Amino acid sequence: MHLRDEARESNNIELLIALMDGSVDHEVARRVLRKFDGDVEKAASAMIEGDRGEDTQSSLWTSHSQMEINQPRPLPAPAVRPNSPINIDLTGDDDNNDELSRALKASLETASQEGPMFGPSERPPDANWAMVPSNNNVAADDLDRAIQASFEQADTGDEYQPLPLDQQWRKEGWPVTLRPTKHTMVYAALVLHALFYVPQIRERVANWRPALPEGATEAEPPKNGPELLMWKLVETFTNMDLAKLVDLDAHEVLEGFKPEPWSNPAQPPGELSQRFFEKVAGALDKVFAHEFIRTGQAKQRIMQFQYGNSNFDDEPGELLQDASIVRVEALGRSDTNDLVGRLSAQLSNNKDDIKRQVIFEPSEVIAFHLARSGTVTGERKSFKYPKHIYLDQFLKENIELAESKRAQQRDLHAEIQKLVLHNKSLTHFNDKDTLTDLRSSIYYYENVADAKGDDERARVTQIMANKLKGILAQVEKEIQVSDINIAKMRDQAGTLLDCPELQRVRYDLRAVLVHDGLYGRKHLYSYVQEKGVWWRIEDTSISQVSEVNVLEDSVGLHLGAGPYLLLYSKTLPEGTELLDLQWPPPIKIDVENHNRVLLEQLQSSEAESHTNQDKENVLTHSQEDQMELMDVLC
Repeated sequence: MHLRDEARESNNIELLIALMDGSVDHEVARRVLRKFDGDVEKAASAMIEGDRGEDTQSSLWTSHSQMEINQPRPLPAPAVRPNSPINIDLTGDDDNNDELSRALKASLETASQEGPMFGPSERPPDANWAMVPSNNNVAADDLDRAIQASFEQADTGDEYQPLPLDQQWRKEGWPVTLRPTKHTMVYAALVLHALFYVPQIRERVANWRPALPEGATEAEPPKNGPELLMWKLVETFTNMDLAKLVDLDAHEVLEGFKPEPWSNPAQPPGELSQRFFEKVAGALDKVFAHEFIRTGQAKQRIMQFQYGNSNFDDEPGELLQDASIVRVEALGRSDTNDLVGRLSAQLSNNKDDIKRQVIFEPSEVIAFHLARSGTVTGERKSFKYPKHIYLDQFLKENIELAESKRAQQRDLHAEIQKLVLHNKSLTHFNDKDTLTDLRSSIYYYENVADAKGDDERARVTQIMANKLKGILAQVEKEIQVSDINIAKMRDQAGTLLDCPELQRVRYDLRAVLVHDGLYGRKHLYSYVQEKGVWWRIEDTSISQVSEVNVLEDSVGLHLGAGPYLLLYSKTLPEGTELLDLQWPPPIKIDVENHNRVLLEQLQSSEAESHTNQDKENVLTHSQEDQMELMDVLC
C-alpha cells in the first residue's frame, strides 16, 4: 500500500501554487503533483505546458458535427452475486418456523457456497397479501415519459404573456425582444436573436435573395429546403430592424429549424445551444455557398472555419474539417481561467500522441461554447473573456512563429521556477520557516536574553543580535531581488504572443448568452451590442448596461452556470455602419403595413382612454354639484 506524507505533500502543493504565481487551484496542484508521484519540478513543468492532471481533449476545435464531446466515463457495472438455487419464503404465517430456520441455516454456510436468494415467493398468491410488482420496466418507461412531458407542459410561472398594447411600441434606437411561445425554446430564440447583432450576418442575410424562377421578375418565398429557412430568417431580421413592435414572436422561425426542447432542468442550455448553433450555421453557409456560385462571387467563409492538423501537408490521408463553434471548458479551476488561456493550454500540449490543431481558413464569425461538464472543488472563479480576441496564434501560417513564442514562454517559466525554488530554499529548511526562526532568535537576543550585569555577556549578546539581523537583511534583499525578476519574467511571458505579427486578425465580441443556473424562461438572458451600446435582454425586459457588466457578469457562478455562449466576428473597418440595409421589398412592405396598423391601434386606444377619462371627470363634477346643493338645502 502506497502511503503519502501528508505534511510534505501539503508543503509541495503550496510550493507548486507559488511557482504558478498563486493563481492555480489547490485541487489542481494536488492532482498534478500526485500524477508525477510528488516530483515538484516535473509537476511544475507539466503545469506550464497546460497539464491539469486530467484527460485533455484530442482536438482544440471540437464540434458536435465532426466528433463527440468527451463524456464522463461510465461507472463499471457492480459485481453481481449469482443467484442461489435456494429459494426461501419469508412471507408465510408467523407460526410456521420452518422457513425461518432454513434461512438461518443458509446464512451460516461458508462464503464459498452460493448464498440464498431472497426473492418473491413461488407459493400460490394470496389475495389478502396482493401487491403491485415494483420491477415493471414498462411502468418505469411510462413514468419517465410522463416526467419528461410534465416539464414540457409545466406551469413555470413565466409562460408566454403578450405585452399590453400601450407597452408594445418600440423606443427609438432600442433593440427588440424575440420570444418563443414555448418556454422550452427560449435558448434557441436567444441564439437567433444574438445572430442579428452580428453585423456580418445581418448584412449577408439582408442582401440575400432566392433564385428567380424562369421568366419571373420578383423573388417569391421558397417552398422548402435551406432556402425556406433563410427566407424565414430574413422575415425575422427585417422585423427586428424595421418593426415598431418591441416584442416579436419567434414561434414561426423556430418551427422551421426544429430545435430540441429544453425540457430537462438538469440539461445545460449550452449543450443544446451548441447543437442548434451548428444546425443554423450549417444551413446558412449552405445557402451562402449556393449564392456565391450563382452570382459568380468568390467563396467566403461566413460561419464555418476550416481546421486540421498542423502537419496536414506532410501526411497524406489527413482530412480538413469544418466547424462553426469551439467548445471550451470553463470550470474556473486553473490559472488559465480565461478564453485565450484555455485555448492556448489546449494547443500547447506537447505530447507526441496528440496532434496540434490549427485553423487553415478562418471564418467571419466564430462562436465559443463555454462548457461546465465537471465539478469544481474549492473557490469558484468567473471565466474571463475579452472584448477583442486575436486568433493569429492559432492560424496555420503562423504556427512556427507562435511555437517559437511559446518555447520562449516555457524557458521563462523554467527560470521563474528556479527562482521560486531558490526563494523556497532561503526561507524553509526541513519543512520549517527559517525566516520566522531567525526573527524569533533576534527578538530573543534583543529582548529576552539577560546579561545579569555582565558587560562581556551583554556585548556578546548584542554581537549575536547584530549578526542575525545582518543575515536576515541579506536574505530579505535577495528574496526581494528574486521577486522583482520573477514579476518581470511573468510579465514578459504573458505578453510574448501580443506582438504585431500575431495581432492582425481581430475579432470583436458581439453577443453573450447567460444562464443563471435555474430553469425557465426568465433564467436565460443575453447581452447584445448595437452601435457601440450594450443591452441586456431578458424575456420582455430591455435595459442598457455598461461594458463592465458584460465582461464581468458572475451570475450563476455558485450554481456552476454563467455565460455559456460567446459570439465574435471580425472587426469592421473604421467608420463602417450598417445603415439602410436592402431588405426584400415584399417583406419590407409587410413590416411597414404592420407598423401602420399598430400605430392606428395605439391611437384608437389612446383616444378611447381620453374619452373614458372625460366621462369620469363629468361624473365627478356632477356628484360635486349635487353635494353643494345638499349643503345649501340643509
